Amino acid sequence: MRRVSLSMLGVMLLSALLSACTGVQPVAPAATGPQTYTLGIVLPFTGPLGSFGTDFGKGVELAVEQMNQELEQAGAAVRFQTASADTEGTPDGAARAVQTVAQSSGAKVIVGPLSTSEVLGAKQYADDNQVVIVAPASSAPAGAIPDDYIFRVMYPPDVYAGQAFAEIAIQRGYQNIAVLAVDDPFGNGMADVFAQKFTGEGGQEVVVIKYAPDPADLSGEAAKVSSEIERLKGGGSTAFFLIGFLGDAQKLLQQAVTDANLGSVPWLGVENLVNPEILGDPSHAQLLASVGLTSVSFADQQNPNSQPFKDSFQAKFGTEPGPFTNYAYDAANIAMLSMLAAGNDGTAVKSILPFISNHYIGTAFQAYLDENGDQAIVYYTIFRLNDEGTEFVPIGNYDGASGQVTLEE
Repeated sequence: MRRVSLSMLGVMLLSALLSACTGVQPVAPAATGPQTYTLGIVLPFTGPLGSFGTDFGKGVELAVEQMNQELEQAGAAVRFQTASADTEGTPDGAARAVQTVAQSSGAKVIVGPLSTSEVLGAKQYADDNQVVIVAPASSAPAGAIPDDYIFRVMYPPDVYAGQAFAEIAIQRGYQNIAVLAVDDPFGNGMADVFAQKFTGEGGQEVVVIKYAPDPADLSGEAAKVSSEIERLKGGGSTAFFLIGFLGDAQKLLQQAVTDANLGSVPWLGVENLVNPEILGDPSHAQLLASVGLTSVSFADQQNPNSQPFKDSFQAKFGTEPGPFTNYAYDAANIAMLSMLAAGNDGTAVKSILPFISNHYIGTAFQAYLDENGDQAIVYYTIFRLNDEGTEFVPIGNYDGASGQVTLEE
């Protein structure tokens, strides 16, 4: 038996006992044959986030398969099935996808969407129809809303990452920052937090250039950033901060490799840029090494559940799980455990899910929620691309409890 299954079943039994004490009724065995619950999957299977969405979907499917195996072995009269829809990576697409899954399958609990703009696009329908959304990776501050049907169970709000980047900039003595940010809740939220913290701690000037989501190219924006870097350098030590998605960064790099200003200052970049794919073009890797691309990433802690997940994913799909795929796997388990305690009832699941999450030890960390239903445990590793441009190496950490950055460079 997988080691991870023991912890899942233990939480299931504990949650069922608690639900009986708090007025949320546990699932009663069906009179004839298994009772089937539908877990919705709403993710960007196409569009700029398609590779992430596809892998996240596989993580959810693996969790469902394993849960059904455990339920069968335990003689339980409940099984799970899935119903999925593509958000196409947009707010409107997410709203349509959540509505389609809920209306066509009867699902009252959905894993996804991925980005905060998608989550906010689906929020009105979810709240109005008591559909619980368990979002594995949404983190923009705009999604931190109490008492709604949205739970962001794995990745902490970006307010912490923004503060961490600002502390790194202050410790390194940067005086001015040019920011290129995607114009959506993620980019705007991160840029706002960073600018407020940086200037509040003594930084001089932050200039933010925004770009529309999923751009065809970033040549115009690159020229604006270049011009601002040239100006800011006249007033003191300057750095560049990129807040965007992997594909967007690759488009910027096409311009940056031939721009002297962009290559003349240190770079900071958000977590999803810490990806081997960004090093695929040798000229891109060489530039990023020369500017010392530095990022912060939520620090996964290895535990007895970590390797079994990776092994099971490899065995089922023939590939290693992509970045953050374990978040979707854990989110699915939290969702299913909550349904086992409360049934296919959105209001009841909304009530019990924080307890389930707060006692769930997943593949990397404990999913402990704050008053907004967001991950509350925050500990980042700080990475820098090595001089050879071949790998990102840890150079420090950020503790969300104290707000302290520790750099070893």
